[in-house]
Amino acid sequence: MFNTSKTVFLALAACIAFASCKKDPVTEPATAGTAIAPSPVVADAPSYFVAPNGETYTYVDTTGKGIVSTSISSKQNVGDTTIDEKTFAKVTGDGSHISNYQHSADGVTTMVTYNGTDKITTTVLKANEPVGTEWTDNFTNAGIPTSYKWQIAEKGISRNVMGITYANVIKVHLLGTATIGTKTTTVANADYFYAPNVGLIENISYNPASGATELHRVFQKKSK
Repeated sequence: MFNTSKTVFLALAACIAFASCKKDPVTEPATAGTAIAPSPVVADAPSYFVAPNGETYTYVDTTGKGIVSTSISSKQNVGDTTIDEKTFAKVTGDGSHISNYQHSADGVTTMVTYNGTDKITTTVLKANEPVGTEWTDNFTNAGIPTSYKWQIAEKGISRNVMGITYANVIKVHLLGTATIGTKTTTVANADYFYAPNVGLIENISYNPASGATELHRVFQKKSK
């Protein structure tokens, strides 16, 4: 049972970070929020988690076994929703069973996703905080108590991705654990790299047990 659950957690970690998972129709709780008019996208405002505006993002994925593939996802702000008295942009992808909502203010980006009846709230980035800042999100996923511990690992670094050097990059580390009965197991171990006015440019996911790289995803291009 736990091996199956671990797959769910790894997929969730990817969805939360990218906010671009494919979507299948789901029945969201009535408390998900009240739809209001979409917010305008401020193009000139620097941001490490760029608001969606109908773009298509292309990433190149390399597995730990060296298999290379292309991941293409569309992100469209289809309107704003009020959740917990905050305004979230509802982000659509190309069809996954997980719905995504994004709220960014003062450098803090929070994602809300619904996995069945589970409401999963995670703060994926605190761009204005110093190196070493840590925070924890606790939630239930597939009925299993889960904890995501985040850390600002590095700031102001350069990162070369697909031949392009990005400056002032922020590196965030994620360590996720899940508890079944009395046993707590690592279910997510990953690094995320964010560039200003671009968003996520790189993600490295590691095997929770061995630490070996399972997936290396890099940003290739954004297009309308």
